[in-house]
This record gives sequence, C-alpha cells and structure tokens, in this order.
Amino acid sequence: MKKLLLSVCFIIALDVIALENEDYYNRQFCKEESGQAEYRLPDLSRVDCLTDTHAFEADWADGLKVYESIGQSLYYSAETGKQPGILLLIRKNSFEKHIRKVKRVIEKWNLPIKLVIRDVRDTE
Repeated sequence: MKKLLLSVCFIIALDVIALENEDYYNRQFCKEESGQAEYRLPDLSRVDCLTDTHAFEADWADGLKVYESIGQSLYYSAETGKQPGILLLIRKNSFEKHIRKVKRVIEKWNLPIKLVIRDVRDTE
C-alpha cells in the first residue's frame, strides 16, 4: 500500500512539474519552429527560442512577467537582428487581462512583435 501511495504521489508530482516548467513548453515550441532553445548572447543573456526569423521570449500568461516579455523580446531582436517574438503560456484561468494588456501595448505602439499564445492546461 505504501509503494502504491508513493507511486501515485510521484506521478502527480511529475504532472505538476511539467505544468509548471516553462522551459519544457518553450523547448517544445522551439522544436516545432526549428529554432534553437536557450540561445546565448555575448552578454550571457539567453533568448528562449531563436528561429531563422524571430527571437522569442517565453513567459507564463498569468503574472506580471508578461510585461517584461515586451522589453526582453525587443532587446533580443536588437541583439540578434531577428524580429521580436513573445510566447505566452496559459496555465491558469487568470490570463485574459494580461494577454489583453500585452496586445494593447503591441497595437498602440505598432510594435513588430509576433505574439504566440499556447494553452498548456490541456497537455497533462
């Protein structure tokens, strides 16, 4: 019984780790885009996904970090010569206002940022 309980807890923990692991979903996306994950810049910052055309910053869509993703994607673009991109990952129901605000900034300032939104809640 004890082994069964430990096995169930381990399986649940793996699901939670995958759901909470931004890098896992970023690497999945980057592979689909034929990009290079965690591309290192000369200043040692890392582009989450560098493709032939875009430098993507990946973040969860449910917190304040989404706003940082705008600046990071623009910086990565400046350093790589690629177009800026943002990959927002949805893991919770409280994402709409953050995505709406990011879209508003992109539209208002006519930023050339490619916004990709992935719902990872159903990938368990």
